[in-house]
Amino acid sequence: MLWLVLIAVLMWVLQLVLSILQFRRFAAHVKEMRREGRVAIGKAKGRFVAGAIVLFVIDPACNIVRGEIMKGVTVFAGFRPFDDFTGKNLLDLDEESVAGYDRQTRRAVLGARDEYIIYQEQGETLAGHA
Repeated sequence: MLWLVLIAVLMWVLQLVLSILQFRRFAAHVKEMRREGRVAIGKAKGRFVAGAIVLFVIDPACNIVRGEIMKGVTVFAGFRPFDDFTGKNLLDLDEESVAGYDRQTRRAVLGARDEYIIYQEQGETLAGHA
């Protein structure tokens, strides 16, 4: 019985360490992309299905310059190019423009748009109080 508890604790510690490493990789990747411009981030969590995180570098007019996506259920998932929306305006993305994608990707792409809109609104609110 002690062995089972010990194995469970070791598995939990391993999962924690791998999660921290994944977060550091994510943060470094976002920092690298921010050198190219503003970055819109969208995510769709998945409990028993692969989650998705989308990163879009956008220009001052909100046109998507570059996109990357991470999909997977493990901490070993990594970012790969996602240029399907390159050249499109982030604010113009809607249900119709993401219709051909799986549910998690659709949610992540539209989430990036929604999060950016919220970010813009907060920036205008803060600028109004200055």
